[in-house]
Amino acid sequence: FIILFPAALIILVNVYILICRRNFQKLTTTPVRNPIDESHRSTKRVVIVGAGACGIAAAKTFIQYGYEDITVLERSHELGGVWNSGQYAGASIQQVYWLYAYPDFPWPKDLIASELSPGRDGVQEYLRRYSEAHGVLDRIRYGCEVKTAIRDEENDVWIVDTVQYGALTADILIMAVGNNDSSNPIVPELPNRELYRGRVLHSSRVGDGSDLIGAERIAVIGGSKSAFDIGQFEPDRTTLIMRTPHYWFPRWIMCSPFFDRITCFLFRGYLPDRRERSWIVRLLDEILIPPFAVGVNRPTKSRSVLDDIMVGGGIHVCVTLPEYRNARRWNLVQSSPVAYTEDGLELANGDTIKTDVIVWATGFEPSTFFRKVFPGVDLQDSLEDGLYLYKYIAHPSLPKCFFVGFKDPSLMTLCNSSLQSLWAVLCAAGVVKVPDAAEMRRNLDERKHDTRLRFPYSHRRAFYDYFLRPPNCDYTYGLDLVRDCGLEDRLCSFWCNPANIWTASLDFNAILALPIQNLQGSDSESKTEETPLALV
Repeated sequence: FIILFPAALIILVNVYILICRRNFQKLTTTPVRNPIDESHRSTKRVVIVGAGACGIAAAKTFIQYGYEDITVLERSHELGGVWNSGQYAGASIQQVYWLYAYPDFPWPKDLIASELSPGRDGVQEYLRRYSEAHGVLDRIRYGCEVKTAIRDEENDVWIVDTVQYGALTADILIMAVGNNDSSNPIVPELPNRELYRGRVLHSSRVGDGSDLIGAERIAVIGGSKSAFDIGQFEPDRTTLIMRTPHYWFPRWIMCSPFFDRITCFLFRGYLPDRRERSWIVRLLDEILIPPFAVGVNRPTKSRSVLDDIMVGGGIHVCVTLPEYRNARRWNLVQSSPVAYTEDGLELANGDTIKTDVIVWATGFEPSTFFRKVFPGVDLQDSLEDGLYLYKYIAHPSLPKCFFVGFKDPSLMTLCNSSLQSLWAVLCAAGVVKVPDAAEMRRNLDERKHDTRLRFPYSHRRAFYDYFLRPPNCDYTYGLDLVRDCGLEDRLCSFWCNPANIWTASLDFNAILALPIQNLQGSDSESKTEETPLALV
């Protein structure tokens, strides 16, 4: 039995995958009728703000569904968003390349020949080739900064005011600038700055790391991915100072297919009193996870990894084993800087840190950009929460405006962005039905109340509270968007369950790579009304 049962399971899984692949070949070679009316596609003007990974996914989807007037506005002079040449050296994706990929555009072999987690240059080239393959490059206006976006209710359009090109009119507005304002880095103003004799940088200004290499003492404030990357330059000379506990794990744990399911299960099962938690949650949290964690605290009987994360800490990925080993060499301190000294920093716990270089890896303001772009609109956002959105895409105060890339954390970043883009395209055309503004507002208010109760001290909780309620993980979130779009019958697998890890990429690839047949005029109207996504 010990031998036969695993063998039978392996055979069944492979047969299942084979069936799904056959379904995939049929689905992706049989065109479907475009559910969007031809007159709508040819007359509606689409403006996409941001030419990063999410912006170009949105542009590709609008092109795929036949829209003609598409403009992508990019503030910098190159595509890529956070992956452009201004990113610091050593930046890389947090997971293996096949998880950070567009489902309908696999990584070219020459970009992954020597590394499983490509760095800045590899990612930017991947995004460029994706844009070129789908005809996005010609739609981008570089060096174009958006000042404001004002809603003209009388004409049912958006007036997008830009610095370089003046006012542009948009029927559909896509915000694909991420959930941080990269023009507004967070560098706290501390007393006695004039006394400090060393260098002070924000992580976005580290560049090639020349200011760090060779420095005798380096202090990095923060516990996120940028702090981790910057700590790799001189690990033996680096002190990481973090306000809340953060933990780093080796990639083979964090990027396992079941990781997002396990994480969601842990967070949903969290209760302040450890004795009230289920035995499975306690087994994972207290026995299985701690041996692999690199963090400021060692788990104890009174405090666990889950306890620390739920009060505002974080989980992060060590991309390679050498980086994981480097993380174990850091001097980790849990506290907050309160003032500069002549040769370092004074901390809230009374300690002083001597350092030659201080790097603030504290991120960017999460919502200042949107307050500036949408003047007079009550976004009901905050520094602690971020911006609450319906399905992480739509805001009740911003009709015909959609946010792409506002779901964090995610092991399927580009896949989620592509599915969000598809949802936005079909919602703008009326194919996807959404609640009215009042009902949507009530939905978000209830979600905000529940989230604040569960995460009383957590930062940016609006971006990752999805695991508290259905859908509970990346896969089920994607399925939820697919069902809204009426495309569930296009899934190549017949077992759509969160435990199904074997065909997730095939499922969403079959949806996003659908060949769309654009019918004309009245023929399109009559046929799509009967069977919006029927096989041709």
